[in-house]
Amino acid sequence: MESMHPPLNQSLLSRLAKSFLAGTFLLMVVCSPSPVFPEMAAPDDIYDMNISELMDLEVVTATRTSVKLKDTPGAVYVITEKEIRERGYRTLSDALHDVPGFDFQSTYGLFPELIHQRGLIGNNQRSLVYIDGIPDNNISENAILGGTIRYPLHNVEQIEIVAGPVSSLYGANAFNGVINIITKDGKTAPGKSVQAFAGNWTDTDHYGGGAAFSLNDSSSGASGEKPFAYSIGGYYYNSDGPDFSGIQHLDTDGRGYWWSDTYNNSDEDTYNVTAKFSFDNLRAEFINWRYLQGDGTSANGTYQIDTDGNGFTGSAWDLQSTTVSLGYLWEINSKLSLDSESIIHHSELLSSSHESYPNMPGPEAYTHPEDVTTVSDYARPDESFEIEERLQWTPSKRIGVTLGLESIYTEVPEGYGAYETYNYKNYAGYLQSIYRMTDIFSAIGGYRFDHNTSYGDSHTYRISGIANPGKYTFNTLFSNAFRGPTAWEQLNETRQRKENQNLDPEKMWSAEAGARYAFSSIGNVGLQGYYNVIEDLILEVETTDPNPNPESDFWNQNQNIGKAHIIGAELSSDYQLTDRLTLYLNYTCSKGEYTDLPETLSSPPVAHDGESIPNIPRHKINTGVTYFILKNLSLHLRSNYLYDIKTIQSNPVTKIDDKIIFHANVRWENAFVKGLYCQFLIRNILDDDVFDPGIRTATGEYYPTQQPVEGRNVWLTIGYDY
Repeated sequence: MESMHPPLNQSLLSRLAKSFLAGTFLLMVVCSPSPVFPEMAAPDDIYDMNISELMDLEVVTATRTSVKLKDTPGAVYVITEKEIRERGYRTLSDALHDVPGFDFQSTYGLFPELIHQRGLIGNNQRSLVYIDGIPDNNISENAILGGTIRYPLHNVEQIEIVAGPVSSLYGANAFNGVINIITKDGKTAPGKSVQAFAGNWTDTDHYGGGAAFSLNDSSSGASGEKPFAYSIGGYYYNSDGPDFSGIQHLDTDGRGYWWSDTYNNSDEDTYNVTAKFSFDNLRAEFINWRYLQGDGTSANGTYQIDTDGNGFTGSAWDLQSTTVSLGYLWEINSKLSLDSESIIHHSELLSSSHESYPNMPGPEAYTHPEDVTTVSDYARPDESFEIEERLQWTPSKRIGVTLGLESIYTEVPEGYGAYETYNYKNYAGYLQSIYRMTDIFSAIGGYRFDHNTSYGDSHTYRISGIANPGKYTFNTLFSNAFRGPTAWEQLNETRQRKENQNLDPEKMWSAEAGARYAFSSIGNVGLQGYYNVIEDLILEVETTDPNPNPESDFWNQNQNIGKAHIIGAELSSDYQLTDRLTLYLNYTCSKGEYTDLPETLSSPPVAHDGESIPNIPRHKINTGVTYFILKNLSLHLRSNYLYDIKTIQSNPVTKIDDKIIFHANVRWENAFVKGLYCQFLIRNILDDDVFDPGIRTATGEYYPTQQPVEGRNVWLTIGYDY
């Protein structure tokens, strides 16, 4: 079956032509005489950082110690506060869309996005997200869910993304990468801010709005002479979500995608409070978010009710997470320190979660609200307790050693709504050494051992060499990683999937090399190539066991099957073309294939043996420009281009067309009075009807063949810094 969605509003060539004309006009503006900039208050140092200085930025995520960006092993991408403001990023998801190596399948509910890093598809379980070094993936699934992927950025200093495996430092599931959101610090970035925002999906009556605040200060302001500091950020957002009503295309067998004319299943109601405090070397942090959401377009409306009107109760997937950490840094002497930290994490699928299924699937189900089964026993509270000791020894300026011990206890229900619990423990030790042989050459080596009472022992390592001759940077990296089977994959049954308690960890071997060149006062360009081999893949497959539920004929089950081979390249560049114009451009190429898939399966889970990994575009380009019309008034334009996408084997639609989506943001700092700022953001400027590949099996029955991407939406933010 060929692509079933209707023709796009405008052809790709037409959109590219418009982009070219817009770029030509912009260059004409840039070449025009510069206006006289009015005076404005000096921003924070990082907000005033020139692009040419970016490679000297200090980062902590890649090595768990503070190093310059140019000295990190492998590929590390940083999104600064300056970029967050200028580009109008509101959430983590917004920012990751413009980072090399990331691909998305949007459902606007349930997840609300499936995120794939470096060419390997999954259920948001192969990358880890940290908030100030504190893990925020949920516990049962170890997945990046609503309140994590939509983490608000109004009080964030920078985002650090480590691409590739980092299990030798972070353990299980630091498989495709690690994302660390670093919030502002009361010592280095004092200040207070409030903002309110509202928006609309144009041509619909769907609206959203919210408010946020931040409080950052220390007992002596920015000087840090006295020990107490705090940083508190609060956020609330309520939205109808995008409108996908009436988007329907079924073939003669009733397969495809279909949502009712009364669809209202992408609503959101969410809050986030992140607060951290420090007194001398003692620190504490509290992270709490709740994310109430509809199920979105994750399922076809013919198989799952997508409205709570007309006598229906609809479907919802409500999540909550609370984390408390307490740490102390004991500075034994100038060369030796011991960092102790304990973390309590509670993540929960709330009892308000429910899903409604028509007893007779099909469009006509919406005329029979009495003939529906509602499942509402999804409650699932999860707990984990973690203790870590990390010893840092720096005997000289050329040698740094990190030794860590970690213990984690986890307790989760055996399934949705289950009273029986399943617990397991993980004990780990790791060692990392950084050796700076000369001012140009350095090497990093690391090893970690994990013992898990559920799936056994794992050994991981990382070896890297880095050279910085002049304006050039070269790196090589060899590492391995593992991803432990989660409680969700082993135990959680649904109406489509049964349990499997005999899963083994996924294993990865990775080799990569990269080079970067820094232009004097202009910017930098870098290229990173990698080759990954993954064994014992955990994939959801269709079994030969009959399923008595109407959602599918046979049970699905998570199983260890086959291998994946992925080769890829990530090109990234940033330029300061003039004092008013900055440009970024990045390109990702990914080619992966599955091998050694068993022939005994009733249906290949994702592809036939030797075929390419589905749902990942071979080529992807992100580019954007920021132009300062005045010193405090900026215009940002950006685009995301995705090459056409081969779909999963079970999807009757074999290909998703290529697409390009444009966004714009206008930011006015110190508008009218000092501290007042206004922002106007437009997403999907051309209001194009574009699609992502369908999630999971995407057969066009329960799971749709394609997921629609939200149309044009506009957002106005007004805030005040003081």
